[in-house]
Amino acid sequence: MNPNPPRLRYLEVLTLGYLGCLALVLLWRRGAAGPGWWAWLSIDGAIAAAILQGARAAGPRLAGPSPGGLRGWVADLYPLPLFILLYRQSEALNRAFFAEPLDPAFFALEARLFGFQPSLAFAERFPATALAEVFYAAYFAFYPLILGFGAWAIARDREDGRRFLGTLATVFYACYGCFLVFPVVGPRILDLGGLPPQVLAGLGLTGVTPMPPTTQAGPFARLMSVIYEVFEGAGGAFPSSHVAVACLVLREAFVRRLALRWFLAVPVALLCLATVYGRYHYACDVVAGLLVFWPLARGAEFLQAAYGRRGCPSADPPISRP
Repeated sequence: MNPNPPRLRYLEVLTLGYLGCLALVLLWRRGAAGPGWWAWLSIDGAIAAAILQGARAAGPRLAGPSPGGLRGWVADLYPLPLFILLYRQSEALNRAFFAEPLDPAFFALEARLFGFQPSLAFAERFPATALAEVFYAAYFAFYPLILGFGAWAIARDREDGRRFLGTLATVFYACYGCFLVFPVVGPRILDLGGLPPQVLAGLGLTGVTPMPPTTQAGPFARLMSVIYEVFEGAGGAFPSSHVAVACLVLREAFVRRLALRWFLAVPVALLCLATVYGRYHYACDVVAGLLVFWPLARGAEFLQAAYGRRGCPSADPPISRP
């Protein structure tokens, strides 16, 4: 028996727990997951094995420094591409509890709350190509924002960067869990033909037209179209993980008192509007993302601090967070 077993970091424990939950759902609801459920189960098993092997190779540690060079960067930043893969997997499981997407209920809710459909009316009211490009550029900024801030946080202070990635993972996995339970495609379900004619008629959406052509004419609009075709999955709209995670990054920038924090507030605010303008999300999805990111972040920081007190102290004291 090894007297000094490898010490898993909070992020690793969280990821292994999430993968374990996915495996249970895959086995329990494999019929709803489709014929390829076993492939996802194998992928999840391989990821878990790689995480455990990496911890074993690192040996016993108390959150000490990562190996140097490329190996060290991979050891700390592997969650970033993993988030993309696990997001794609959520599409394979988001019919585990509801056979059909819940979009009709969200269209009805938006009509009751606002008296109209914000996600359909926004682009119709402001179809200018230049304005559309501003919104699509802000929406695209989500990807370099996450990758860039994660890499910068690790390069600046590895220990605090790990804490940020642990918090980021908590927000992502909580959103992914909601995607599994509440499959919502978003307003673009209309362009995808995902609602039967009788449902459209009952919601008063029979005459809805596609996005105005002028909003799709710019390079960022076309780039986002390609990204959504390749990476995005159906059923991951509620709550908006884009909004929740972008707000988390903005919060981290203010906590660290970065000189660019007010500058970052502009693309984050535009991103929140862009999710509705581009028909990626309902307004309710955006509100939900705004509401959940703060308690999730605070909860993750509490859990990481508690985990550290159990024998994995940080090399540096954590940043004081509001």
